[in-house]
Amino acid sequence: MSQEGVADVVKRSSDAVVLIVISDSAGQETALGSGFLVSADGEIVTNYHVIKEAHSAIVKLSNGAFFPVSGVLASDADKDLAIIKVKGKNLPFLTLGDIDKLHVGDHVVAIGSPLGLEGTASDGIVSALRDVASKKWIQTTAPVSHGNSGGPLLDMSNHVVGVITWGVNLELGQNLNFAAPSSEVTALLVTSHQQAKPLESVASNGENAFTSGVVWTSITSGRDYSLRQDADYLYVEWANISSQIRTAGGFVREELKKGPDGKWRGKVHARLPCTYNTGWGQYAHNVTNWCSREDDIEIDLLTDKRIEGFSTSWKKFDCKKCEAQGIENKSFTWIPK
Repeated sequence: MSQEGVADVVKRSSDAVVLIVISDSAGQETALGSGFLVSADGEIVTNYHVIKEAHSAIVKLSNGAFFPVSGVLASDADKDLAIIKVKGKNLPFLTLGDIDKLHVGDHVVAIGSPLGLEGTASDGIVSALRDVASKKWIQTTAPVSHGNSGGPLLDMSNHVVGVITWGVNLELGQNLNFAAPSSEVTALLVTSHQQAKPLESVASNGENAFTSGVVWTSITSGRDYSLRQDADYLYVEWANISSQIRTAGGFVREELKKGPDGKWRGKVHARLPCTYNTGWGQYAHNVTNWCSREDDIEIDLLTDKRIEGFSTSWKKFDCKKCEAQGIENKSFTWIPK
């Protein structure tokens, strides 16, 4: 892999990698770690050991912005992973990769804050895929140091394949570093979404109230949705995605902001499998490509009985190129299920 390729991965990913500063009950800084954003509204993946002793913590982005950590959405001490939350909006985020497509010898890039040196990047290869203490690990030659813990290990397609977790003491061996596979992160994200509080109110004036736990269904498409509101921001997630696709890192999330005209506008972020045919005759076979999309959405009517708006639609979709064709806006209507 050329240095230009590595530089491209770093350029596209580093804004979503964060420094985590841990403080004790006296407000004294006690530890530093790394993490990375996996959603535009502030969900961050890191190691459990980075935050387990924290009384409070702040997250620093590459642009210098600071955010206090508002809580822990989910954690797994055994696998040394945690999902923490900051109250950010429209933040850069990374997409999880498919661990089944990762092979020994693949080129990878690690980004983090070793010894507090933010935005430090290193590259290497996947040197092994191992089972250690009944857990799966990605062994890599990408150099890491104290402070890299919780940072992403990325493939050359800019997808997170692992979370840097631990390394072997240099006196015992060099370039022996290990990352938890992205599949473990996906499973923990599913848990964090199940624990997330549902939308309780979407109207700043209190006129429109949503019952806790309400599922909305589209009378135009039949899809189900869960909604959550934070001040002037509205978050929507598809509820019809199968557990198998969710486990593999698939999602559809909609993030909207209320404008001065009372309408909510934003983006639909999606990562889903798309299958196409290739070859002819006896050589024909199906290929599944994981496609990521970002489309527009607008909600014009928002009440406790009915939601109406417009979203981007397309007549055809090229699964091989992950490109939409025949793009147009179509109206939708959601009602409580």
